[in-house]
Amino acid sequence: MKKSIIVVVVWLFSIHLGNSQTGTDFAFNRYSVTVKRNLNESNTFNLYRGQISVEETENANAILGEVITNDTILRFIPLVPLGLHQDYTVIYNNHITHFSLDLPKSYELQTITDIYPSSKKLPSNVLKWYIKFANPINETNVYNHIRILNQDGDTLSRTFLNIENALVNTDGRLLTLWIEPGRQKRGLIPNQQLGSVFQPGKSYKLIVLKTLKDKQGVSMSNDFIHSFQITEDDRKKPDINLWEIVSPETSTNDLIMHSNEPLDYGSVLGSIIILDADNKEVFGNWKFTNNEKTLIFKPTDIWSKGKYRIFFNTRIEDLAGNNLKQLFDNKIDDKDQLVHKNTEYILEFNIH
Repeated sequence: MKKSIIVVVVWLFSIHLGNSQTGTDFAFNRYSVTVKRNLNESNTFNLYRGQISVEETENANAILGEVITNDTILRFIPLVPLGLHQDYTVIYNNHITHFSLDLPKSYELQTITDIYPSSKKLPSNVLKWYIKFANPINETNVYNHIRILNQDGDTLSRTFLNIENALVNTDGRLLTLWIEPGRQKRGLIPNQQLGSVFQPGKSYKLIVLKTLKDKQGVSMSNDFIHSFQITEDDRKKPDINLWEIVSPETSTNDLIMHSNEPLDYGSVLGSIIILDADNKEVFGNWKFTNNEKTLIFKPTDIWSKGKYRIFFNTRIEDLAGNNLKQLFDNKIDDKDQLVHKNTEYILEFNIH
């Protein structure tokens, strides 16, 4: 059968997410693609990602969805809404059409707002990273877009714990990355065969490729690069007796707490409670500064005079996964590092 190409003129508008873009016999938006039916042909329809030729479709997977027809039109409804700022190819009978959904002018591209740990110097047995995004991310195959390079520019293999469902919080903006524990914990087979992921004295880069998409299917504008150096391993538990509390001097000042080492961002969240002299919880927000060695608490209401207690959950960790109760990687015969019996730790302060 002779193949013909339909040239479709598409008028592009500044659109919000639900609006269509149309041509003479063709219209599309994120939720459907509509073509005018030709009753003299078989009306076979397939939609593909990217701009591809008819020949290339033999090795491409068509986008899943539902086809609805009547006497005049064929409408394809994709199983997952189409992505903005992406190319697509429609094969309708033997006709081929390429299109893309333009971004609205007001659309804010995905960016990374924070990364924890933020320090440029990390212990060789560092265990986790937390990456904050401006917009909810697309969690599909997220590990394909993140890698670690050594100082020679080579990509390290088997660095992250690649789990089926990415560790993303409820609003979709905070991604937790685990360095493969089997390589960071001595005595386990991955550690014995491959060694630790990082070596002291070496420099590395954590890179989030711009191909990582947000929930709308839009990629970041640039790669994100976080450079860091590796120091010796950390084999000591955090010790709150070495932490310093700076009490608020007035009823409107913030509480400041200095740790002697950087703390693990995720384990601190929800793990600290402040009670007043009447055993009532003081509500407010914690903020990390000074490479996660300083925490600042801003209360919702002003402070009252009196005695306060700060309760720390034992799960609070340092960067190597050592928590207040035990080491992440302890030797069985090391009596000095046995599990501590405390179930909670308390510091006190007064407001005069």
